[in-house]
Amino acid sequence: MKLRNFGAALLLAALAALPAGAGDVTSPNGQWRIYHPQSGEPHMIVRMDEKDGMLEGHIVELAEGPKDQVCWNCTGENQNKPLAGLKFVWGAKWDGKGRGGGYLLRPATGTVSPAYFELAMGGKALQMTTGRGPLRVTQKWERTD
Repeated sequence: MKLRNFGAALLLAALAALPAGAGDVTSPNGQWRIYHPQSGEPHMIVRMDEKDGMLEGHIVELAEGPKDQVCWNCTGENQNKPLAGLKFVWGAKWDGKGRGGGYLLRPATGTVSPAYFELAMGGKALQMTTGRGPLRVTQKWERTD
């Protein structure tokens, strides 16, 4: 009987140690792998979190190149800021199907575009659509946690 209680306590402690949203396939919260749009190779790991009802994303790490790269194409407060830790998604709100009305900063060009996010593949992928008309881009990001 005591061993069973110990096992339950251990399970509860492990679950409590998980970050909010980790493993929750109904939420965009967590870490995602983005693949380079041209090469298809892993490009970066990002962290998505909902704060005050808005989706926000930060770059965690780059898959290749110097780890201390900066956003030299960015303007304003992001100019020459390190890519690791940079907020690149903000303002997307739940619309009943996905999260829209937000923005995505493209560090390679420094441009900001409207963005829409929707969970796909049973929550194992986050589909991001940005741009308008012929410049529209859709990517599927892969959950890593």
